Amino acid sequence: MLSFKTPEIEDRKWVQPLLDQSQYTSDEYTFSNMFMWWEGYGIQFTEYEGMFLARSVEGETVNYMFPAGAVDVGVWYAACKADADALGKQLTIGGAGPKQAALLTGHFGDRVRLEYNRDFYDYVYLQEKLATLSGKKYHSKRNHISYFEQNYNWRFEIIDEDNMADCLAMNEEWCRQNGCTQSESLQIEYCAVKKAFAHWDKLGLFGGLIRVDDRVVAYSFGHALNDTMVDVHVEKAFSDYRGAYPIINREFARNLCGGYTYINREEDLGEEGLRKAKLSYHPECMVEKFIARVAD
Repeated sequence: MLSFKTPEIEDRKWVQPLLDQSQYTSDEYTFSNMFMWWEGYGIQFTEYEGMFLARSVEGETVNYMFPAGAVDVGVWYAACKADADALGKQLTIGGAGPKQAALLTGHFGDRVRLEYNRDFYDYVYLQEKLATLSGKKYHSKRNHISYFEQNYNWRFEIIDEDNMADCLAMNEEWCRQNGCTQSESLQIEYCAVKKAFAHWDKLGLFGGLIRVDDRVVAYSFGHALNDTMVDVHVEKAFSDYRGAYPIINREFARNLCGGYTYINREEDLGEEGLRKAKLSYHPECMVEKFIARVAD
C-alpha cells in the first residue's frame, strides 16, 4: 500500500537523485517546482520500489505523475491502481512527455489512451539563441533591449542573500500592480515565489535580477531540469520599463545557463498573451504533454 505525504524541504535529498536518474524534459520533474507549488495544487509524493511517485487528487479523479528513478511500469501502475481504488477515485496519469508516453505504450499497447493538451506543452529554446538573440527573427527583441540599455542606468546581478529581499519587495509591488488578490492563479504564484526565496539554497535555485538605479525591475530564476536543460520557474518584470522582459531573459540565459544546451520556459496555460510572448522567442521544440488513461 502506498503512503503519500506532503513535500518537505528535507525530501530533496532522496527525490533529486531519482529525478536525475530519469533525465526527463518536462518541467514537472524538478523538486523545486513541486515544492513551490504543492500547496496550490495538492501535490503529494512517496518512494516505492526505487521509484519517485507523485499524485494530486482532483474531485473524483486522482492524477499520478509518471514515476522517476528505477522505473518498472507494471509495478508502478499496479500500486497506483490499488491506491486509486482505495480512495474510490478514477486514475489518470499526467505531466508526462514523449519519453514517458513511449514507455506507457510499450507496456500497455493499445490499452493506453493519450489525451494531449497544447496548453501544457513546454517551450524549449537553444541557450545560445536566447543568450545572443542574433538573426533577423530576433530583430524586435534587440530593439527593445537597445532602448532599455540606452534609456536606463541598469545592471545585472546574480541573486543571492544580499539582494533577495529586494526581489521579494519587487514581487510585492508586481502583485499590487497586476491584481494578484483578484486572481487565484496569481495568488498561488505569489505564495510559490515566497516559498522559493525562503528555501533558495536548499532548493538549489539560481537566478538573476535587473536593477535600474537602485530599483529591482526584473528577475528570473530556475533550476537544472537535467544534464543539458535549465527550467525557468519564474520570470517577472515591470512592464512600464520598456525592454525589461527581453533583457532579463537574455541576461539569465547569458550569465547563468552557459553550461546547458537548452532552456525550458515551461507552458503558457492557454493564456493568449503568454503564448504570443513565448512563441516570439521561436522555440526550438515543444515538449508535448498528456493525460493518459489505461483501459481495464
